[in-house]
Amino acid sequence: MKTVDIRPQGRTGDLLSTIGGTLRAERNEQGLTLKQVAEGAHVSVSYLAEIERGEKDPSSKVLESIAGGLGIEVSELLVRIAFALEPAPVIPVADSLAA
Repeated sequence: MKTVDIRPQGRTGDLLSTIGGTLRAERNEQGLTLKQVAEGAHVSVSYLAEIERGEKDPSSKVLESIAGGLGIEVSELLVRIAFALEPAPVIPVADSLAA
């Protein structure tokens, strides 16, 4: 049986962009500014912005600090990042035609 990969192509699965996008989404969901989170995380606004854009690779300590600045546990942040990285399932063609 032939299978088709239905995952989107491009930067979707890129780790740095996923980390940044997850951080930005959480910050925006809470209605926080870059400055507020950066101050709470004890990092510069420009560094946090670069992380959110996927331009910098934060260490585990920096991610822990940013999670603190967002008021969430680092474990929760890592689960959200992992979920965003999880690839879409590969669906057999016969199954998709049967639907």
